[in-house]
Amino acid sequence: MVACFTAYPIGVLFVGSFQVNPLGQPTAWGLDGWRMAFTDGSVPKALWNTLVLGGARVAITTVLSVFFAWVITRTDTPGKSFIEFMLWLGFFLPLLPMTLGWILLLDPTYGLINKLAVDWLGLARGPFNIYSYGGIIWAHLAFSTCVRVILLTPAFKALDATLEEAAQVAGSSALTTLMRVTVPVLLPAVLATTMLSFIKSLESMEIEIVLGVPARIYVFSTLVWDYAHFQPPAYHAATALSSVFLVAIFGLIWLQRVLLGGRDYTTVGGRSYSVRVVSIGRWRWLCFAICIGFIAIMIVLPMAVLVMGTFMKAFGYFSIPEPWTLNNWSAALADPILSRSLRNTLILGTAAGGLGALLYAILGYSIIRSRLAGRHVLDFLAWLPWALPGVLIGLALLSATLGIGKAVTPIYGTLYLLILAIIVKETPLGTQIAKASVMQIGQELEESSAVSGASGARTFRKIVLPLLLPTVLATALVVFVSAVRDIPVVLLLSSPSSRPLSLLMLDYIAGAETEKATVIGVFIVLIIVVAALLVRFLGLRKHLD
Repeated sequence: MVACFTAYPIGVLFVGSFQVNPLGQPTAWGLDGWRMAFTDGSVPKALWNTLVLGGARVAITTVLSVFFAWVITRTDTPGKSFIEFMLWLGFFLPLLPMTLGWILLLDPTYGLINKLAVDWLGLARGPFNIYSYGGIIWAHLAFSTCVRVILLTPAFKALDATLEEAAQVAGSSALTTLMRVTVPVLLPAVLATTMLSFIKSLESMEIEIVLGVPARIYVFSTLVWDYAHFQPPAYHAATALSSVFLVAIFGLIWLQRVLLGGRDYTTVGGRSYSVRVVSIGRWRWLCFAICIGFIAIMIVLPMAVLVMGTFMKAFGYFSIPEPWTLNNWSAALADPILSRSLRNTLILGTAAGGLGALLYAILGYSIIRSRLAGRHVLDFLAWLPWALPGVLIGLALLSATLGIGKAVTPIYGTLYLLILAIIVKETPLGTQIAKASVMQIGQELEESSAVSGASGARTFRKIVLPLLLPTVLATALVVFVSAVRDIPVVLLLSSPSSRPLSLLMLDYIAGAETEKATVIGVFIVLIIVVAALLVRFLGLRKHLD
């Protein structure tokens, strides 16, 4: 089943890279696509930019995410619940509207921060430029850090506190305990999120297009996007270029297995374990200040400017007479397409989140615990969707759907295909996080169940799945958010009757109605925040208590 949903569509698209005929014409084979992609002089520079931007982002977010997850779960820092919620909110905020907020703040010409610096400090020009390498990393920082905090938090919460207590009794400081005990024991979760973050950096596209292209900073994903949007589209060249992603994933899978091979990372066993937090004394106020500073600068500030942008008559023009209006909200809410897009979004997010999280838990358990022949092949198949950027995943599913036959073609343009596309896209993320969580559950729990006469399915349902519940719920929320905000994957698969809010926002941007687009962006944020509150307070908190 996994092969049908991951390998087959990608295989269809890969074979298409050798087809040189225009769409709708008789099939003709050749190497024109590969020749076009790998003789392009801009490819080496784009590869270098991708590695530099991705490496810098991963290095920074690794330090920040481990620190925030440790503060939230393992210390007595005040305001931990508020800090955790705000970091969740940082993940929920859609990238495209938040980038518009940073443009309003850091544009070298009209950015608010640059204008204030020129007026107050007497500078000749603003000191910041969002259209730069640093600007791209900065715009990614909040989301990339927050998503890793969300995925690391369940693993940190499951760690037996007696390990840290023993280190402190031996004379270790809180920082030494974190670096010598907590992080090494939780290495599977830390390494999994690091690998996933780097792979996501390879395929990141929205921010790179908005901020990188004006500065002539091209990465692999933007080159693939350019090929896919040639007139006529050069899909064969785009697919050939995407083979580099597949090679990178092979290397990362091998590296992860080398680093984790032969070591035991069980943190939830058959005996009871301590969940007490560690007292860090006066340092807790410094940790609180660092967390609040990050939240205020990286999350609250651009979000506030984004909301402010929804009330502007002309986006970015603060100095015109009477710049504020409510017409943007009334025009967006009066659009009859909004209610249909809202319904599509809720169905898409709920179905993809629920079904996907359960599927990922089963896959992770099968890969780690089962004696299934070929489970390493299953692990590889679960990684495959990240071999292609999101727009080509949509193209692969489109090609596979239209090529299978009349029995499957009717699902084109329906929510069923969009749900499948989101589940397929998030399979690497969900499966790898599930694997990391399964590795931390002691096998004696399942062995005791088997001795008691329970079947494998009953053991999974009654023992493994409840222990995985925090991770399952967090993963379901991640998939829900992806479904609500995703644009590249669903762009080629939707029809007028199945378009979600994210594509409605894109339509407004394409139509130069940026003010209405920010309204839809804020509306998406409100939907996701409500979902987060329900999952966090009715699901995660109840289970963990």
